[in-house]
Amino acid sequence: EESLFMSLKWVVFEPNDERTWAQIRLQVGSFLAGLFAQGAFQGQVPDKAYFVNCDSSTTTQTDIDRGIVNIIVGFAPLKPAEFVILQIEQIAGQA
Repeated sequence: EESLFMSLKWVVFEPNDERTWAQIRLQVGSFLAGLFAQGAFQGQVPDKAYFVNCDSSTTTQTDIDRGIVNIIVGFAPLKPAEFVILQIEQIAGQA
């Protein structure tokens, strides 16, 4: 979680909009894809191993007005368990 939060510090300088959310999804998805390739998650395909949500369903207009972007990350760890869900709140559009 800390790695993701630190890697998203650039978001503070970006507008809190769909373009930025797409960049966040791509960056976090690439990070998780690397972990998946190393065998860090259960599942035979990425869609079954992890997900990243960052869009208007996670970040409301109220969040945007407050300068907050919300990212939901889920993954299936190797040890038997249900998906682990992380919610990351990052400051955005403050430059």
